[in-house]
Amino acid sequence: MKIYFAGPDVFRHDYLDVVAEIRCLCSSRGLTALVPGNDGLTDPQAIYEKNVFMIREADGVIANLDPFRSPVEPDSGTVFEMGFARALGKWVIARISDARSYRAKLEGNPRCPCGDGALCLHGAAVEDFGLPLNLMAFFSADSLAGSLAEAVDMAAALSVSKTVGFSRAPGVRAPKDEKAAKRAAGR
Repeated sequence: MKIYFAGPDVFRHDYLDVVAEIRCLCSSRGLTALVPGNDGLTDPQAIYEKNVFMIREADGVIANLDPFRSPVEPDSGTVFEMGFARALGKWVIARISDARSYRAKLEGNPRCPCGDGALCLHGAAVEDFGLPLNLMAFFSADSLAGSLAEAVDMAAALSVSKTVGFSRAPGVRAPKDEKAAKRAAGR
């Protein structure tokens, strides 16, 4: 089974170490890791096309949705890759290390000037569905994992069962009518 690893990890100074960890985890479970990296490419269009090609080749995606360049928001490129994979009918495992609600993550944050977390900078309302991510990203994932190893273990289980199951990380409160939400999302 081939897995595309989406996420802002490519911008980390220790990215080669991250790739080595991903490859080791996948190899030990009989999986093939497809990892983005410019591979000497300097043309942004070529980088985009290579990543899109790898997503098309993959059986599914593990997406690192930990905050990137903000207190709570994941990398916009990763969210695109996740949505693209879903549109292709592929499974997606979202990796997020902080499963607290979106609102809880913003309360007390300097970018959230009102004390109750209901409004962010410039007066934008904060989603308050008890989810750790924006609802569109949250429901685009088939499963949530708290770590890279957990996400790879979930993918390995999928390679054995060939089915996708919806699971939640500890501490994630499901919406009131999860069955209806899954039906609406086509799962």
